[in-house]
Amino acid sequence: MIEMSGSSAHTDQLLSTLEAAAEKFTQAGDRGKEAAVRFDLGRYLFQLDRGGAAFEQLRRAAEILEQEGLTAPAAQALLGCGHALTTEGRHEDSLPWFDRAIGQFARCQDKAGELEASAAKLEALADLNRWSHTNLSNEIIAATDHKDSLRLLTFRLVAFRYQTQARLAAGDPVGSVGPARQAADAASRLGDPHTEATFRLALAHNLRILKEMALAAEEYEQVLAVVRDLPGADDLEREALKGLEATLDD
Repeated sequence: MIEMSGSSAHTDQLLSTLEAAAEKFTQAGDRGKEAAVRFDLGRYLFQLDRGGAAFEQLRRAAEILEQEGLTAPAAQALLGCGHALTTEGRHEDSLPWFDRAIGQFARCQDKAGELEASAAKLEALADLNRWSHTNLSNEIIAATDHKDSLRLLTFRLVAFRYQTQARLAAGDPVGSVGPARQAADAASRLGDPHTEATFRLALAHNLRILKEMALAAEEYEQVLAVVRDLPGADDLEREALKGLEATLDD
């Protein structure tokens, strides 16, 4: 992957070089090299937070790669298209691109890639507040069960986050307890204390609603332990302290 430079002049020069190379290979009819350059250009534009421009380059790369039957790189380009659209807030438009990526990853028997695209689709659905896709989250959970890979654990966290949010959106605190606990545990294994604390806090709140005060207090205390000296976690700490006091009062 191309690394960004802090120099604006260097960035402009690199973009110009890649654009010129893409045009050169287009004119020469060298579709393989054109696709490779457009893919690199799209990834670089994505790093620069230029999602719309990144999408156009990745889309053109994906078209060539699909036509040439190169399923593995085509899958990566299609996944990039979906991500580029989500950075532009175009979550609805991203869904068919994630679906196409899932299909290409399945064709080249890249299960980890298929799960990555499925998790990306699930995140887009969550941003759209669509909570009826529990089958997709269940598939990710089943495929990542008893796996030690941190990459797969990241997708597992996405699935449990989706299920937690879906149950909360449905007003189901009982149903949210299990996935919230699983999400917190996955975040802990990934070394992501902020996410862990967020889900433990949600878990504690729901346990309090269910009048499980001792269990709720344990989770609030764990939140406080996790966020201790954690930058940017003041709100989580205040909310955990407030919740803990409420459990003791009740």
